Amino acid sequence: MKLVHLLNKQVVIARMATTTGDKMAFSTVTTEMFHIQPMTNSKSNAGMPGVYGKTYRFYTDGDMDIQEGDRLRDEDGFYYTVKSDGVSRRTFGSFDYLIIICDKTK
Repeated sequence: MKLVHLLNKQVVIARMATTTGDKMAFSTVTTEMFHIQPMTNSKSNAGMPGVYGKTYRFYTDGDMDIQEGDRLRDEDGFYYTVKSDGVSRRTFGSFDYLIIICDKTK
């Protein structure tokens, strides 16, 4: 079983890479399907890391290579940055999935 039926947004994953010398720039890693949910006010008030209206949870298959600091861009043109310690692998029954905590940056 996979999360295929829940994944409804195409997201571009970009990671910082060295271009020349000391210069760094975001480089596209891949494009994948995600399910995106905003953090609710009750979760952000209950000790969960994040800010209501700015922090989002991304769900995707467990075999993705997502790292803290990666920049995600959804199909609507919004950008998100993966928070420090924001990637966690979970298992439900026989399938693995990722929960990624991100801050919306623009």
